[in-house]
Amino acid sequence: MELKYIVSAALGVSGGLIALKGFLDANQSYINLGIAGLFLSAVVLILKSSKYVKKDAVDVMLNSYKGFLKNLLNNLKLEGKAVYIPPYENLPKGGVFVPLYEEFDLDPARLDENTFFLTDVPSERSMGLLITSLGTDLLEKYEEHLEAPITSVPEVESSAGSVLKALGLAERVYIEENDENIRVIVSPEVSCSPEECGKVQCPICASILLSLAKATDNLIGVESFEKKDYGIEIKAKKLGGVREWM
Repeated sequence: MELKYIVSAALGVSGGLIALKGFLDANQSYINLGIAGLFLSAVVLILKSSKYVKKDAVDVMLNSYKGFLKNLLNNLKLEGKAVYIPPYENLPKGGVFVPLYEEFDLDPARLDENTFFLTDVPSERSMGLLITSLGTDLLEKYEEHLEAPITSVPEVESSAGSVLKALGLAERVYIEENDENIRVIVSPEVSCSPEECGKVQCPICASILLSLAKATDNLIGVESFEKKDYGIEIKAKKLGGVREWM
């Protein structure tokens, strides 16, 4: 057996166990580390693999990740859709907030990198789940490709398209910005469906949305996630800057 398969399996198993322990202990650091381990196990399998092995390997690992996240969201009975938060003092890498209800409120001053369950809040509308590791690794790769921080929507489109295609994760990324509305089209090379990614997106789509939050310095709320003939279509909306929500 090749070393990369052993390493990948070890990363996947340990990542899953660490994420589970973090969930049980409500420890955000363990959850972040566990999710990173699951994603890295897929990356290891990508290295020097054939096209078909590459796709199968990533699908296996992403399905494990999506299954874990889906069960977590269902158990917590979260009704809202993901809101992507740009980097600021409390969250240097940004984050993803999944509100308890579709009609929600959020005080970014109450968030930090160690927050997981947001329950110590004035009302139920402010309750939810915070994930601070989703999409961050790929966002860093986009900025490495640009050799500079992402500051505009065209930069997100060009860097994400180039990096994801080079990694064999997506054939194309197209982003259309119209005032407060944003339309993203991704042609993924791996399995992706509204049933799996409709409420909280996989690391591939999440990295694009998190990049858009950083580029526009706005919270980005996902409004719809649909599978079309030309790929995955995500409709999102700018919800205002962090300071506006404080």
